[in-house]
This record gives sequence, structure tokens and C-alpha cells, in this order.
Amino acid sequence: RRVHGEKYIDQKSLMINSWESDREKVEVFLSCRKLKNKDAFSKSDPFVKVYLAGDNGVLSYISKTEVVKDNLNPNFRTSIIIDFVFEVKQPIKFEVLDDDGNGNFDYIGEVMTTVGQLMGAQGQQSILDVTDIHKKQKNGKIVIRCEKVAACNDILFMGWAGIKLKNTDGLFGKSDPFLRFFRYSEQTSTWILVHQTEWIMDNLNPVWKPFQLKAQKLCNGDYQKQLKIECWDWEKSQKFQYIGEALLNGSMLSQNFTIELKDGKKNKKTGTLVLKQFNLIQRPSFIEYLRGGVQLNFMVAIDFTGSNGIPTRPESLHYLHPAGYPNQYQAAIQAVGDIILNYDFNKSIAVFGFGAKVRFPNSPNPHAVSHCFACSGNENNPEVLGLQGIMQSYNYALTNVELAGPTYFAPIIQRSLEISSYTQSQNPDVYQVLLILTDGEIHDMQKTIDLIVEGSNLPLSIIIVGVGQADFGKMETLDGDSGLIDSRGRRTPRDLVQFVPFTNFAGNGPELARQVLYEIPDQLVEYYRIIGRKPNPPVQLNVEHNANNFIGNVIGLGQIPLKS
Repeated sequence: RRVHGEKYIDQKSLMINSWESDREKVEVFLSCRKLKNKDAFSKSDPFVKVYLAGDNGVLSYISKTEVVKDNLNPNFRTSIIIDFVFEVKQPIKFEVLDDDGNGNFDYIGEVMTTVGQLMGAQGQQSILDVTDIHKKQKNGKIVIRCEKVAACNDILFMGWAGIKLKNTDGLFGKSDPFLRFFRYSEQTSTWILVHQTEWIMDNLNPVWKPFQLKAQKLCNGDYQKQLKIECWDWEKSQKFQYIGEALLNGSMLSQNFTIELKDGKKNKKTGTLVLKQFNLIQRPSFIEYLRGGVQLNFMVAIDFTGSNGIPTRPESLHYLHPAGYPNQYQAAIQAVGDIILNYDFNKSIAVFGFGAKVRFPNSPNPHAVSHCFACSGNENNPEVLGLQGIMQSYNYALTNVELAGPTYFAPIIQRSLEISSYTQSQNPDVYQVLLILTDGEIHDMQKTIDLIVEGSNLPLSIIIVGVGQADFGKMETLDGDSGLIDSRGRRTPRDLVQFVPFTNFAGNGPELARQVLYEIPDQLVEYYRIIGRKPNPPVQLNVEHNANNFIGNVIGLGQIPLKS
């Protein structure tokens, strides 16, 4: 673009390219049929784990469906979004498991194929054998449907109610109704489950909890696409009883929209549905915020508790190999930092440690355990420059601390809240990302939850990477998409935590980075949406006049507030 004879470009155009990929996004919907039953006194509770090969050809876990109770023919409402690269062979594995609770499961079988084969199937629908590769036997079928993801950022907020629903429980009870939402796939001429409400016990006039659903998920951004709502009566046996259904499309949705439920076979009215609450939220994209000058600021917190093992021993998670092979902490920092530092203009990163006795030169109390300290040894200036600076400060800290414990997150998160609050007041275009690397369970869960709820109103995301083989069950709780509730009963208005176990991606840095950073764009956009801030106009850079002092003119974070 030229203005008065001068060249201009978007200030972040180069950095945006790595996130604004030219790869096509594909949404994968999964169902299973006639699965082998693995439970003696009931039916299996199946779910599917999905693994995709990265650039190195190694399969890595990417996502999983929800668990469907007591059902050998499940239709999963959780879809999986993957990248499709036409010119690259992309092996993909679907592992079907029976959930036994408490993290335990039975293996049913698996399917190996490629993304290209799925996309090249007729109607982009594949029906494949679920095979137990150990016993060489077929244990059912998996139905895989693929659809290209449309570029649509709209979110639909809906609250539905039912009126005079049909009672399917006879004289001595009332229906326990719930709703299922489907979109129609023209490619496969099938209905695809995209959402399901909770069931409400003994109520023929239910009011279901409001929920948000992306327009991309509901109708793939096409408001004329045919939709279906089914109403069912929940049963403990999981043999739900059909109440009725209604056909509509997205363009019909509005406040107080009313539609009749009918028995699809008898064409008889079985009740009425009313859309009591409705709001179409048109969300800007992550890219629009970047183009408007929003920048990410990276913070790192490293676990130096004793459970990591003595650093001089090869079995330690902090062991520094003489040949320079990275340990899990270094590998995680490298993988995530390579991506996120692209969006940090001044490349200045605060690096903290926790859970150790600090013995830097001039440390005030070398015998006390510190749960938040600067790895540089300078509490007044915890920042270092770039990825190399992070690695150097990590190595420096290892030689100047004694591993201790216990594992407390609250002091580190409190410090990140102070930094986020400060930068929010100084430069609202800075969004903080805290990366916590830890090897085990935390011992201040409630305090941590309280601070996360508090931080949901600040420009902050928290990424937790679990290293080692510990039980990370509590980390999954912090990453709950249904929202955390603090000790005063307040719920997070948005999701700001992402947990990823390092061992799922060991040796596959690019896939680790993708999973770790996957939720950051949505979390950033949701934060700015909640505070009512739209993207700024694209920042323009005069290349000819400003190229030499571009970096020097960038508005940085400013001085981080001193540790309180």
C-alpha cells in the first residue's frame, strides 16, 4: 500500500503469518456402532482419544471426546478440529476406550488412517473397523465425518424452556427432559450432534441452563443450514425415551422464539420450546487484535521442589546433560517460547522459580523456602532477554538454589496478577501469558482457584505444563472448561487456564507448542469482549522512515512492579 508515495505495511504482518496458517481447518465428528462391551454388569462407557502425526511423523495425542455412559452406539457431541495439509501425509489414530472412572479405562480398539483418506472419502464420511490390535479382532465400527471449518467468530448465547412437554413416565412420575441440538450435513445426508443440555428431573415445564455455542459449531457459520432440536426423557438405564423434535435454521433464532415439538413418526404435537434468552455475539478475531497492536508478554515460572530429584543425578527432571540434551523443562520452554516470543515485541520475559531455598549472592534468608523468586537472582529486575535469556537464568538458578517444597502455586499467580494489573493500567494492549512448569500436585488448591477466579478479570492466561510421571488430576480441575468457583462462590467469567502433560508430546516440540498455545487466541478475544474493548484500527508502519528504529520505538511493558 502507498500513501503519498511512501510504503506502509501492517506492523505485525510477519508475526501473524505463523498463527494465521494457510492450512485448512477440518472439524471431525465421531460416532461408534456395535462396540464390544467391556463391562460385566452394564454397558461400556466409551470415549475416543485422537492422535495425529506431527512434522516428524510421530503420533501425538491431540484431543478426546466426552464419555458417553452405558452406550455401545455412542454419538459424540465433542468434535475435534485438525489441520488438513493436502500435500502432506498425515497419519491419524482413533483409540476407542471404555471409561472405568478415576483415570482408569479398558481398551476396546483403534483405527489407523490418514487425514487425506478421511477427506478423500465419498461425502467425507468413513466407516472403519475398530480393531483390537493385540488380539487381532474387530470390536465394532467408528463413523468419522469431516467438514471444512468456516471462518465465523460469532457466538450464540441461548436459554431454552419447555412448555407442557409430553409425559413419558406414566401416572407415577414426570419426564426428565433434556435437549439435543443437531446440524444437517449435506455431504453425508446425516444429522450431526453438536450440543446437549442437562436433564431436569420430574418437570414438564423445564427451564434449562443458558449456554454459549459457537456459530461455527452449531451451523458452520451458515445461518440457513438446517438444524434439529430433539427432546428426550432421561432414564437412569440410559434408554432415553423420545418426546419430540423440531426443525429450524439459525436465521430463525431470536428472543422469545417459539416452536412446536412434534413426534417425528406420528406428526403429533408433544410440547413447545421457547427461546427465553438469546444474544448473537459477534466476536472479533484474534488476528484483528494483533493487527490493532495487541501484544503478548511472556512470564515463566519453574518448579524447583525436591520431588524433581537432585539436579546432579541423571534421573532428575532438572538434570543438565553434559552433551547438551535438553531436559523436560528446557524442552518445554524451547517449544513454547519459539512460538509465543514471536508476539512479544521487546522479547523481555520475567522468569521466576518456586519451591526452593534461595542462595543467590546477597540472598536475605538462604535457609527459608521461597515460593516466588527471580531466577536471575535480582528481585528488582526478574526480566531476561529472549529464549537464550530464559535458558541462562534457569541454569543460573539451578546452581544457586536448594530444591525443597511443598508445591505452592498461589505466590506465583499472585505475582502474575500484580504484573497484569500494572500493565493493564499502563498499556491496555499488553496481554500476559504465564507459563508454569511443574512436576507434581499442588498443595494450595483452594487459594490457587481463588486467585485464578480473581485473575479472570485481568489480561492474563495461565499455561501449566506437567513434566514427569506424577498424577496431574488436580491440574485437569484447574483446566475445567465449565468454570472454576472460588471460596466465596464466584465463578470465572471466562476460561484462562490450559493444562498439558509434557509426556504426551515428548520428542514432538511443534505439537507440544500447538497444544499448549491452542486456547490463547480464544482466551484473549474473550477477555477483551468481556471488558467491551474492540480491536484498534490496524497499526501502520512507515517502512522507509522507521525501519532502522522499529524495535526501539515499540512501547514495551514498562517497569514491572517490585515484589511485595
